[in-house]
Amino acid sequence: MSLAALAALYVVVIALGNTHAWSGSDAGGKVATIRWMDQHHSWKPDVGYWAAPFDPSGTHHPLIYTQRHGSQWVQVTSLPFVYAGLPLYRAAGTAGILVLPVVGSLLAAYAARRLARALGAPSGWWAFWLVGIGTPMLFYAGDFWEHSMGVGLMLLAFALALEGGVGRALAAGVAAGVAVVLRTELLLYAGFVGLALLLIGGEWRSWVRAPARAVALVAGLGAVLVANGAFERAVIGAGLRDTRAGSNVASAGSTLGTRLHDGALTAIGLFGDDTAKAYAAGAVVVAALLLFAWAVLHDKERSPLAVVRGAVATGLYLARFASTGLVLFVPGFFPAAPASAAGLTGASRGRQAAVAVAAVAVLPAVWLLEWRGQLLPQWGGRYVLLSGALLTVVGAAALERHGRTPGVVVLVALTLLMAVFSSAWHIQRTRGVARAVASIQRVPSDVVIVSRLAHLGREGGAWYGRNRWLSAAGDDGTSQSASIAAAANASRIDVVDLDQGQRAQDLGGWTVSGRRLVPYLGFRLVDTSYTRR
Repeated sequence: MSLAALAALYVVVIALGNTHAWSGSDAGGKVATIRWMDQHHSWKPDVGYWAAPFDPSGTHHPLIYTQRHGSQWVQVTSLPFVYAGLPLYRAAGTAGILVLPVVGSLLAAYAARRLARALGAPSGWWAFWLVGIGTPMLFYAGDFWEHSMGVGLMLLAFALALEGGVGRALAAGVAAGVAVVLRTELLLYAGFVGLALLLIGGEWRSWVRAPARAVALVAGLGAVLVANGAFERAVIGAGLRDTRAGSNVASAGSTLGTRLHDGALTAIGLFGDDTAKAYAAGAVVVAALLLFAWAVLHDKERSPLAVVRGAVATGLYLARFASTGLVLFVPGFFPAAPASAAGLTGASRGRQAAVAVAAVAVLPAVWLLEWRGQLLPQWGGRYVLLSGALLTVVGAAALERHGRTPGVVVLVALTLLMAVFSSAWHIQRTRGVARAVASIQRVPSDVVIVSRLAHLGREGGAWYGRNRWLSAAGDDGTSQSASIAAAANASRIDVVDLDQGQRAQDLGGWTVSGRRLVPYLGFRLVDTSYTRR
């Protein structure tokens, strides 16, 4: 019944938005792949490139980060997710594929309850609802991305491993393996949580007494990773996940300043910008939350200092969402899941302490190896979502033991406030992106669309292939794209850019024939039409 109610909530949020758009362009690239596979009745994860004869290097491919593997143009980084989505797309289009992230978020809530009980919670229902609604799992339930499924599978793996038994250990290894296939950074979480449970949680005794459990867990994990690597090489002739992971490891020591910036942003970022003022506000709200949660769980919530801390945290959250007509992203995992504060301040000894310590200790390792930059437009730190979920599970166990008090009500209320605004931003963003891309695409099918916004082509993944798109960087890139369109005998191109009051670029052989503005998430895009002379 609870799963059905939570699923209904996810469906309502998704229905109020638009299933032709998502939280970011990465999801659009996956959908573009599925759309291409469906249109070409193929099982190869190819997105093709209509301008390949004129641009064999793919410099102006409309989907940024597309890689060429032999004759295939590959956009995806996780084959299982795309293959699972293809039959759903064929059955129900872009709405059908969202079954996967919804199931992932439901699995996260279910696994959170099991894990909370393994950590000593009386019922685990607090963890179920706080993870299912009060973390970014609500936001990513409507996003065709691997995040919710990865978090759900890894939480389930931890719960199964702690519940004991060789069969559960094997299942934990398989679940962890699939999670790592979907999101590579989760392998770091498996290692850190495992070590913390052995060294801090005292689990080494039970595992030493039953070595078959350890063998089963490692075998399950290893079998999935090996099978996935072989599958990737069979399909596209190269490994996707291990190649990307290797690239991230090779660049781990570079641009430490950027990595520190990204780490701070994805930990404490409350506002949708990365100015010094925004960082200060994020740091204050995190500190206020931690101190207030400590006071609540130590029966000091009525003290004047605790009241001030709660008021500061509440005030900053209200100021955050009253500051703009647009909700925008909350990039930090901590502000996106306020109940996680109780996970750091209320963890008891043993397993709870081990999980809480691991959830924090793993962060520098993730920051060192994660993709650099472009982390501002995300909800709750997509590489460190599991830290927020784990701390929320531990916090939920502590809050359930503590009982319902005014301070607990405040923490839960802040968590629900974030849930409301994460839903509002999902609805607002998906509607805005879908409306803008649909407007741009409302041209004859032979028109070539040249986007000077790198990610706009992937944002339109739900329409991929309807028009011929090209990407262009700056004036030189636009001129090159115009030359490609001319070589392909196009009679018209539409150049799309962010409206900054600029004049239309002069393109040799082309004449400006129209100019219109397209609303886009509080900004405006300028769409300039050119006709061949």
